[in-house]
Amino acid sequence: MWWILACTDPVADSGRRVDTDSGVVEPTFDLPRSPTWESLDEGVATGLGVSDWDADGDVDVVVSYGNDIRPGPIAVYENDEGLPEQPTWTSSKTAFYGHLSIGDVDGDGLDDVAVSRFLGPDRFDTPGGVEVHRNVGGALEPLWASEEAFFTFSCALGDMDLDGDLDLAVAVGEHYHNDPDHSLVYENDGTGAFTLVWTTEAPRHSFDVAWVDLDGDLDLDLAFANAGTPHTVYENLGGSLATEPSWEAPGEAFEGNSLDFGDLDGDGLPDLAITDNTQKTGDGLARAYCGPDLEVCWTSDDGERYQSAISLEDVDVDGDLDVALGSWGQSSLGDSVRVYSNDSGVIQSTSGYKSSTSTVIEAFAWADLDGSHDQTQTLSGHRLIEVPGRIVRVTGGVAGDRVATGPGALEVEYLLPAPRDLVVTNWDEEHGNHVYGR
Repeated sequence: MWWILACTDPVADSGRRVDTDSGVVEPTFDLPRSPTWESLDEGVATGLGVSDWDADGDVDVVVSYGNDIRPGPIAVYENDEGLPEQPTWTSSKTAFYGHLSIGDVDGDGLDDVAVSRFLGPDRFDTPGGVEVHRNVGGALEPLWASEEAFFTFSCALGDMDLDGDLDLAVAVGEHYHNDPDHSLVYENDGTGAFTLVWTTEAPRHSFDVAWVDLDGDLDLDLAFANAGTPHTVYENLGGSLATEPSWEAPGEAFEGNSLDFGDLDGDGLPDLAITDNTQKTGDGLARAYCGPDLEVCWTSDDGERYQSAISLEDVDVDGDLDVALGSWGQSSLGDSVRVYSNDSGVIQSTSGYKSSTSTVIEAFAWADLDGSHDQTQTLSGHRLIEVPGRIVRVTGGVAGDRVATGPGALEVEYLLPAPRDLVVTNWDEEHGNHVYGR
């Protein structure tokens, strides 16, 4: 939490300040309170990713539009000494797109896009599906789409079988009007063609999904945020997934919207952070589940909300991961970006930063858009390497979400923690997408 102090001294390079009278350390999140950039395009922005899309050395922004409100396109904002207010490329196809995942699925060195199509043309009466689009030098062209139709809000690229290409996990479910369904994994043949190889045994309403090595055995397990039933993890058993969960979240009120992962408590194992909405079955709180047993180790304590976006990021650059939260609002639509400080493995229950702008927040991404803070480091390892920042290059394998994987020896170049800018998608059509630049 913030302390109102009369006398403070900086703690060099720590991103914190110390009260010289009491010795209390406070976070100094240097994010601006208001956005430094806002897009001018109209639409219901939902999915978000950052990547050096055109391979020119700086980070671009990819957004998918639609949600369950109004069909929209996939759009790319190319960074050329700053983001343009209008997309530089927009797909001709529109759909009720949900969230997206970015990675090189065809091995050509350029990042491609997998995107969930939440609803079909008749909204809740027709299911959507999942699509993969190839990057052809700054534009996208359709590469693959599921033959099966299903309601899906999120998907995640990750190397399930450690063969050096990215497979595709799909969170399936729509809990407003439709029955639970089975979530899916499609295996990549290395060219960007996908075959269905796994489904969950029990149907659920799943709204977000992530590949993460939760048990430390150097393969990727699969985590889901669920609505109406507990959040789940499915263990990777030597390149294939168990059909029944190895972990179910404790508790009773679940309406999972988004999840993220990272080592919050400093024990060397990744932890899960999940938001629960409060429209139907949830309690409107966010929680962290810490390893190795994924027990509840943090719960937000600043009011029930329609919790949505969550992201783990070292915002104050002091060596541990803080928690950034967004929501659609409380009693009415619109809410601030909130950041909860992590103090040596202990996350504060109330936020130490709130933006002055209130929007209907859908997703977060972090990137040093002007490159002023970027520094790289190279790591070597075998089969799987998790890193705390965006992966720039992998030799011997492929990059997923902060994870490099492959069949043997790996070398990974990644960005060290730094004061990165926050990118936000809003599905409030009265606001554009935002950047809080540092």
